Amino acid sequence: MLSPAELASMTATVADSLDQVLPYYNPIKTPDGSGHTTETLAATPDLMLSCTISKPSVTQLTLYASVIAGKQARNMRYMPTSVVREGGIVVYQGKNWRVQPLEWASSYRVASDALIVTVV
Repeated sequence: MLSPAELASMTATVADSLDQVLPYYNPIKTPDGSGHTTETLAATPDLMLSCTISKPSVTQLTLYASVIAGKQARNMRYMPTSVVREGGIVVYQGKNWRVQPLEWASSYRVASDALIVTVV
């Protein structure tokens, strides 16, 4: 079992490794009158998200093939204190990327991971 000091040290190490700050939006969904919904993004981000972007592993690509479905995909790591929701949008490399949370079985949570896929 980790001591509070060890957990604090691990959390600080992860926080220091986050090398990007990206705009994050919670899309606003409104009915379009024909039974569908449209999504819009606010003029300003809901938060500036400190994170690290990396290529997904082969296992992730295999597990989430139906979500990725020919789109570009990346792994995003961020601090669990950030309010990031499934379906949220991150702007990375000039493109909008939709957040797909990943679930990990872990006793200690010092970072959160999500798969992000391009919005087509």
